[in-house]
Amino acid sequence: MNNPWEYDDFIFNGDELKGMTRKGKDRVKNEGLTDMIIPETTPDGLPVKRIGENAFYRRKLTSVVIPKTVESIGYDAFGVCSLVEVEIPESVTEIDAFAFYRNKLKKVKMSPNVKSIGINAFSLNELEEFELPEVLETIGSSAFYKNLLTEIKIPKSIKSIDMYAFNKNSILNVEIPSTIEFLHDRAFDPNTNVDMI
Repeated sequence: MNNPWEYDDFIFNGDELKGMTRKGKDRVKNEGLTDMIIPETTPDGLPVKRIGENAFYRRKLTSVVIPKTVESIGYDAFGVCSLVEVEIPESVTEIDAFAFYRNKLKKVKMSPNVKSIGINAFSLNELEEFELPEVLETIGSSAFYKNLLTEIKIPKSIKSIDMYAFNKNSILNVEIPSTIEFLHDRAFDPNTNVDMI
């Protein structure tokens, strides 16, 4: 695949991609480049391990390729874009607050190694299904607020699910492992039947 993006379209700090340069932003705006291919390495040859906070916030991205070097996705990294689907590589273990907030996500191929999903990380999208990783421990408040989920399988590893995590979906029944340490009484909609197993 021909990658139109160049190193000087991005701002790097060590192994973190911090955001876009003026040139990069102008290319989105003027050339309508909304398919983002994130580089695997920095100009210094370091693998890109983190996508920084607000890195692509409001950049109108319609697609993104996240390299298999990335371990964490920062606060609001892809917030308020137009992503329809995203593949989160297996290297990712942490998704910060608002990371994919207010997009048009219908499909997420999730890393099986994510241990925490931050506040509002996937809120205000169009997800009809979502596979939570088997190692997931925490789901932040409003993490999946206002999507189109009809069911969700909560992994045995879960330790906490915070307020409104799954509110404004269409989940009728959910099973929660009884080993959970904290389940907010408003984590699900009032009409969702919650079974402790």
